[in-house]
Amino acid sequence: MSNKLTDGVYDVVAKGYEGNDTKLKVTVANHKIEQIVPKKEIVPNSLEDAVFTQIPRQIINNQTLDVDALTGASHSSKGLLDAVSEVIKQAGGIPDEFKSGKRLSKDISTATAEKDEKYSDWLRKPAHIDKRMDTDFLIIGAGISGLAAAVQAVEEGIKTTVIEKNGFVAGNGGGVEGIFGINTAMQKDAGIHAEKEEIIAREQELGQYRADGSFWVDLVNNSAENIDWLLKQGVQLTKVDDYHGTCAFPTFHWFKGGFASEGYVPYMKQRADELGVNFILNASAKGIIYDGKRVAGAYVETPDGNLAINAKATLLATGGVGHNPKLIAKQGWQTENLHYCSMPSNTGDGYMMAMAVGAKDMLTESAEFMMNYIQALPHKGVHLYIDPINGFMALPSGGPVVFVNQDGVRLVNENVKKDNLLYQRMAIKSTKVTYEVFNQKVYDSITKGVDGADQILADAVQHNEGNSLYKASTFAELAKSVGLPVKTFVKTIKRYNQYALNGKDEEFNKDPEMLVALDEGPYYIARLDPSNLIGIGGVASNRKFEVINDNFDAVPGLYASGMDSTMQYRSVYTITLGGSACAHNVNSGRHAAINAKKYMDSFN
Repeated sequence: MSNKLTDGVYDVVAKGYEGNDTKLKVTVANHKIEQIVPKKEIVPNSLEDAVFTQIPRQIINNQTLDVDALTGASHSSKGLLDAVSEVIKQAGGIPDEFKSGKRLSKDISTATAEKDEKYSDWLRKPAHIDKRMDTDFLIIGAGISGLAAAVQAVEEGIKTTVIEKNGFVAGNGGGVEGIFGINTAMQKDAGIHAEKEEIIAREQELGQYRADGSFWVDLVNNSAENIDWLLKQGVQLTKVDDYHGTCAFPTFHWFKGGFASEGYVPYMKQRADELGVNFILNASAKGIIYDGKRVAGAYVETPDGNLAINAKATLLATGGVGHNPKLIAKQGWQTENLHYCSMPSNTGDGYMMAMAVGAKDMLTESAEFMMNYIQALPHKGVHLYIDPINGFMALPSGGPVVFVNQDGVRLVNENVKKDNLLYQRMAIKSTKVTYEVFNQKVYDSITKGVDGADQILADAVQHNEGNSLYKASTFAELAKSVGLPVKTFVKTIKRYNQYALNGKDEEFNKDPEMLVALDEGPYYIARLDPSNLIGIGGVASNRKFEVINDNFDAVPGLYASGMDSTMQYRSVYTITLGGSACAHNVNSGRHAAINAKKYMDSFN
């Protein structure tokens, strides 16, 4: 470097995602950056651990800020680089001289949107292969399901390799709060008992009997043993309940700390390491190795070049399509103003690889964890879904409000979330646009106990991000503010108010306690935009978690688990069985590994 830094120890702050800032101690010795240490405990094998290990190593080894942002953690990476840049300034250096040009990686979802994906591209061999390697079982994705599959596979005596496009394990699974289980030891200790057949029947009813119920039977019957197995691996669970009263049965087992990033991921990664699983991070599958008869591995892009990983069996555990707007639109969802609560890495790679080898396409029948949010209200970060004002159990989810479509008429029982939280957006899927109408009194009742709620609403109206929230003293003014037919809209609200006075909803039979008249201003109207947590499904599989084609025949050598499969759901995630998606992730990962072992044995 042309500029020398003044030796010393410098204290700076790396700005993190959603205010998760990290104080750093940066040591400069012999005029070089020698050490970058976070001044807080970092959870091993976490996103933070990857950021504060891999990026400092690059900075120190090369004495440069020209390093790539960690895939899936561009915000945290930028915060770290900005902090080190501040140290360079304080030490008398010029940050620009530590750069050769901007190299921060693009957000994966943006790169995907720019590229016109063709499934056949996933069969293409790279022009150059830098290294070849062999393994028994290749797992693509290191989230909840991939980690479960990896540990189970090694227990089966299978040589196992896991590739993960992020620089850390967890994927979208780090934000999972808990897991479903029935008649587990924890439930028995808490005096909780439920009949398995009642749960299975309820799920079939909620899914309109459109799914093969044998998948539910397997999942429910395996759930207690799966939890016992997790506990043996070191996973930490704290309590079991009905998830804020939203579940039909008290079967939700909470992870330590309220998230899998604390109670599941570190322990499963540690266990996998102990068993000798080979993890390759920052490694993106770019193609599937397929000879027309069987899948035999994948082509993988890494910072060190292209790998060809030959495998006897391959598992797709890439986390679904929840961050790919094209595939979400293919399901029929609106994507304008779509807010993502998922990892940018969930771009549907597994789905597209499966389609490339002729898998049965279940995407249009699969469920998205799709909710409502209001753009003008605070909505930053991946944890919007638990926000007390704008989250999936708060104001946009419905209740004592009125939903109207582009014609200014009601379209659904606004309290349909009582049956399933995810129903809040199902009817909206069929409209051009849907608005929520409420008054100050209703808003105050919904946000009771939330600090600063009134000021948050006032600020939202004033700034009005996305032209999505308006305040007025009359219903006619509300209609005009968003371009709704004035006469129709006013009649709709007046009719609704009469229903409230009579205590009977003559259109949708809404619960009387939720029929609250909008009889005094000020009034508000807000556009309900989509907020997506995860994609659930897309790739057809059988009960062995083998990927199947349109004739229901297995594609030899290829398996799908976790959010790439989920054959028990159709169109909507039945969240009344809280934690069932996570339970499926573990169950499918484990049994995909078990069945892959049997498949390998059949041709050895």
